[in-house]
Amino acid sequence: MSKYLINSNAIQPSFQFPLSFVYEDSIAKDDISRTVKEVVEGVNIFKFVDLSHRNSYGYDGMKMLECVLLAFALKGYSSVRELEDLCKYDIRFQFIMDGQTPSHMAFHRFIHDDLLMPVENLFIEFNKYFESHDDIDTDVLYIDGTKFEANANKMTFVWMKATKKFREKRWQKITERISSFNRYCQDESIPLRLSILKEFSFEYLDKITKIIEDLMKQKNIERKSGKGQRKHQLQRFLEGFEEDVEKILRYATYYTIADGRNSFSKTDRDATFMHMKYDYYNHTHVFKPGYNVQMGSSDGYIRHVYISSDANDVNTYIPFMEGYHLAYGKHPGKTPADAGYGSYDNYSYCKENGIELYMKYSSYKKEQEKISDKNRFKSYRMHPDKNGQIVCPQGKEFIFEKETIDTNGRYEKTIRHYRNEHCMVCPLRSRCTKARNGRMLKINEKLIRYQKEVSVNLSTEEGKELMKQRSVQAEGIFGQIKQDKKYARLCRRGKLGVKMELLLVSIGHNLRRYHVRRKLSQNALLA
Repeated sequence: MSKYLINSNAIQPSFQFPLSFVYEDSIAKDDISRTVKEVVEGVNIFKFVDLSHRNSYGYDGMKMLECVLLAFALKGYSSVRELEDLCKYDIRFQFIMDGQTPSHMAFHRFIHDDLLMPVENLFIEFNKYFESHDDIDTDVLYIDGTKFEANANKMTFVWMKATKKFREKRWQKITERISSFNRYCQDESIPLRLSILKEFSFEYLDKITKIIEDLMKQKNIERKSGKGQRKHQLQRFLEGFEEDVEKILRYATYYTIADGRNSFSKTDRDATFMHMKYDYYNHTHVFKPGYNVQMGSSDGYIRHVYISSDANDVNTYIPFMEGYHLAYGKHPGKTPADAGYGSYDNYSYCKENGIELYMKYSSYKKEQEKISDKNRFKSYRMHPDKNGQIVCPQGKEFIFEKETIDTNGRYEKTIRHYRNEHCMVCPLRSRCTKARNGRMLKINEKLIRYQKEVSVNLSTEEGKELMKQRSVQAEGIFGQIKQDKKYARLCRRGKLGVKMELLLVSIGHNLRRYHVRRKLSQNALLA
């Protein structure tokens, strides 16, 4: 090597002026890349994202953001390596980046360092931009939920019921081990006795191991291992308690991670095991680690996203709506949803915040069926009449017994208890009830009034149209994301990473929606 090149640095030559004009004529005037640039430049990005340090990475932050959003708009989801290839071979990305080709690590740093925290604010700002530039009926919010499989390895599940059982068995082993150790100390005249506690903690067991280690040092007992080596009894006790320390600490960690959930994955600790559809022919209802994702849409735009570890949709409605109100400062007027969201608490929340009741309840479809010999014994067929009387299919009246207050939910419920005293001699008893003292009914009159209001609202022409649009829009969005864009499994791990990923997917979907609607309106004007 020449002596003149020893202390020199290789410099990649580049043009010092933008090359976007080179690609300008090659990009169609109605291409989605131009729409993305228009939207990103029309939103005040710098209110939420500090891109001043991006020059130290070598690339302009606004252009990087435009590339990321364009990729998500085109593909549904795009990895950082796909972003790198797109900047090399796709003329639309070369148009945005002025011919620069960031590496996948540059995109990773940009997404992880700059977009992780403010992406939710950006999502809201983009939606406000779409609302101001398009005719969106935000008074109606169609809600639906789906489960996305987490990026977790196989056989990484932790079931809390099994953990509780193993912990109880370990507790019994510890009790027996302490009793055995106390007997050993008594036989060997060692002035030491361990207490048997009702609940063994990691700290207490760790203290025991240190006591035994000190005792072995006093007696000059060395720890032995390997084939042909006979272990001292104290060493056996020490190894047993060390195993107990490890197990108790592991179970305590599991309880902390689960935080009230019934399961989680060791790979993605925020993911919960849920029933998921594998296919339509076999392997249905298999357990997989995943997240319950709620999305609310208006006119095909995703307005709000909520990620939950609860497999049941009914518990997600109120936090979903509170997040929507926090984002936009108001509640929608109508929230059509399926029967998975109909509950007393959810209806009460709607009444409290001026939301009309368009959410089905679990027995709604059954109530629409004609009364038959099979369903006339169901409890939803036995509601109080105008006079407050409840009559069974045999014509016998239920008698009011007591009234209780249920405070388990968010809103207090008044439950009225009724009993039928004629069941003992009723010829239809075997088909109606198995109760020894007569059939019992628990009636929440306020919930019945809510359900009647839902039934009336859904029977109107507006209600029928809203439920039809809910199937088209809310479920259609999941169909476009999962089926059309082949995005059914999450790529990032942890609740923060998953939320950022789904929000980017939602922004990409909204950009596609805005682009298509704008093209349709422009074509309509030209026609």
